[in-house]
Amino acid sequence: MSRTNPFKKKRRVANRTLLVYGEGMCEEMFLRHIKSLYSYDTNIAVTIRKGKGGTAVDVIIDADKVPGDFEKKVVVLDNDKTSEEMQKARKEAKNRGMILIENTPCVEALLLSVLESGIEFSAKTSVWCKKEFESKYIDKKKRGDKEEYDKYFSKKVLDFRRLNIKELNAIILLMEGKFK
Repeated sequence: MSRTNPFKKKRRVANRTLLVYGEGMCEEMFLRHIKSLYSYDTNIAVTIRKGKGGTAVDVIIDADKVPGDFEKKVVVLDNDKTSEEMQKARKEAKNRGMILIENTPCVEALLLSVLESGIEFSAKTSVWCKKEFESKYIDKKKRGDKEEYDKYFSKKVLDFRRLNIKELNAIILLMEGKFK
């Protein structure tokens, strides 16, 4: 309590800090949506940033350059690159002590998996997944609107689908503060 105002609440202070770095705008908006649902009252300060694209290794290096004293840094990356590039990215993330979450083949495949159960999207191409997601759900022009994600990805839907989608569960666990 404050000396001047006994009714003033103390500021909430986070005990732990986490950086979640998405490859681009789509990842950033989805991560911000999940943060709004899962990280409140967890004593964890989650910072979400988006990358500028480039190779998988470049995204990891850019994430490591984000200023701040973070307890953990996480990179959410599309797995639609060559296997050689992804191996380098995994090695780079491990060397830098970062957690790497890979969406196969892209974040749109993850989003489609959440919305359409029973269909395997990991065998599809990134271009197909992006086109399918944008035609059925959130148009490309509206991908930056948080309200669009609120419409389709409710907490109830995410809680149900996280049981079957390991990447989604990993992201939610991080937002809940369950990381080492």
